[in-house]
Amino acid sequence: MDRKNAFSHVAAVVLAAGFSTRMKRFKPLLPFGGGTVLSFAAGVWRRAGVEQICAVAGHKAELVEAEACRIGIAWVRNARPEDGMYSSVRTGLAYALERFPQAVWFGVHPVDIPLIEPAVVRALAERARTSQADCLAPAWGGRRGHPPLLSRRLAGRAVQSAPEGGLRTLIDEACVEELAQEGGFGDRDMDRPEDYERALAELASRGI
Repeated sequence: MDRKNAFSHVAAVVLAAGFSTRMKRFKPLLPFGGGTVLSFAAGVWRRAGVEQICAVAGHKAELVEAEACRIGIAWVRNARPEDGMYSSVRTGLAYALERFPQAVWFGVHPVDIPLIEPAVVRALAERARTSQADCLAPAWGGRRGHPPLLSRRLAGRAVQSAPEGGLRTLIDEACVEELAQEGGFGDRDMDRPEDYERALAELASRGI
């Protein structure tokens, strides 16, 4: 089945504005899966059938923006990435709410968690057609992982508020529906060089 544009009710915000301090190399543009970490993360959504994707740039913004253009996704710049990840969440959601008027659900995907399975995104997007929750979250063994999907209502609330604890607090206070998953857990981030090497090894084990 052709899944291209299968989920026009969903948009994705890929957070790529951070400073990569612990990695000591710029994470969004590290080689990964035949492209970059950013292109791979965007590809997760595309392989699932989601075409409305934007990247949030900040640190080394021009490089991220150029890569976003190269891979054919939208981008927006966080003027103050030093304010932390939630500032990028708010920047990205504000842009996506306006840029993608058809979307009623918005995924938030940190670029340094690239190994999310397209099947997880697909399951969330399918459930989003009928769910009455404010947030859909994949869960492994009762533990929530990435990427959460926020309803348009909750995304708007995120843009307007700055709770202590950021997005996690906002989600914890919302009506969340968890979708149980099997297999790999969606929180295997790449903070340090050894995390990157492990992720590359997993890609190789998948034949990618």
